[in-house]
Amino acid sequence: MERRALVALPGIAAFAASRVFADTRVSDTGIPPTISRKALVKQTGSKSSYKIPRSVAKQTKYVNSLAAFLTLTTAQKQQAASIVASAASSATQIHANLKTARKALRTAVTSNDSGGIQQAAATLGTLTSQHVVNGALAHAAIFAGLTPEQQAKMSQLLG
Repeated sequence: MERRALVALPGIAAFAASRVFADTRVSDTGIPPTISRKALVKQTGSKSSYKIPRSVAKQTKYVNSLAAFLTLTTAQKQQAASIVASAASSATQIHANLKTARKALRTAVTSNDSGGIQQAAATLGTLTSQHVVNGALAHAAIFAGLTPEQQAKMSQLLG
C-alpha cells in the first residue's frame, strides 16, 4: 500500500464513523432529532410571542415541528395549521400596508413635511401594533388548544 493511502485511511474511517454515529447522539436540548430545531428556535426568541412564519413551507415545517415536540393529535395539528395560515395571510396584508406607510414616510422626509412625517409615523406605529397583535393572537389560540401537559411543555420551550 502506498504511504499516502495509509495516512488517508484513518481520516476517512474517522469521518465515516462520525457520520454513522451522529444520528444516535442524544440532544442536549431534549428535542428529538426528528424535530427541526431551526424551526423551533426561530419561534422561541424575543419575538416568539408574535412571529409567524410567512411561507407555506415554513408554516408546514413549524407546525410539524410543534406536532412532534408536543405530540399533537391530528385535530390539534390541523387546528394549528389553520391558525398559522390565517395569521400569515393577515400578516401579508399588514406587511403590504407597512411598505406603503414606509414609502409615505420616506416621501414626507424628502419633502420636509413635518405633518406628513407625524402622520406616517403614527400609521407605522398602528400597523406595527397590528402585526404584533396578529401574531400574538395566533400563538394564544394555538396555546389554548393544547392540553395542560402540552401547555407546560410549550411554556418551557418559550422560556
